Amino acid sequence: MKLNKDIRIKTDRLLLQPVDELYVDDINTCFTAEVTRYMPFSPEGDRNDILSFVEESKRSLSNNTDLVMVALDSENNFMGCCGIHHITEESVELGLWLKKTAQGIGLGTEIIKSLIEFLENNFIFKYIIYPVDQENIASRKIPEKLGFSPYKKYQKNKDGSSFLNIIEYRKYYPA
Repeated sequence: MKLNKDIRIKTDRLLLQPVDELYVDDINTCFTAEVTRYMPFSPEGDRNDILSFVEESKRSLSNNTDLVMVALDSENNFMGCCGIHHITEESVELGLWLKKTAQGIGLGTEIIKSLIEFLENNFIFKYIIYPVDQENIASRKIPEKLGFSPYKKYQKNKDGSSFLNIIEYRKYYPA
């Protein structure tokens, strides 16, 4: 499938659409140290960093390697970002972050389930990767509920002075 800026994925409560400049301020406001505690990012609150992220997301969309999306509620309120990354015939990787007020109400599972359905209907691959910090119990429940199994553990740098202990979950598909 050829990715494009008009892709829309509807979930029960959300609309997922490719990220663009319209959401830079929402992302910059919501991408806090608390939200990114278990992610390999340490936000600086610099709007230009978010603009660069959006531009890189658009490039990877046009290169057909990544689909980075915003999640919007029924009133077009920004809820977070999600993505399908490193798209190859071998595998794809899923990622997700939600703003603090959108956490703990099942939106993460809803988003990931919809991304999996989108992938299954539009791409051929051998497996899906879902990396999660082992201390992020709430996020670990998402792949565990959706039929993923732990594949390996590794450390990933967060910043110059700390690291994450990642559990890489995988979901395999028959050839």
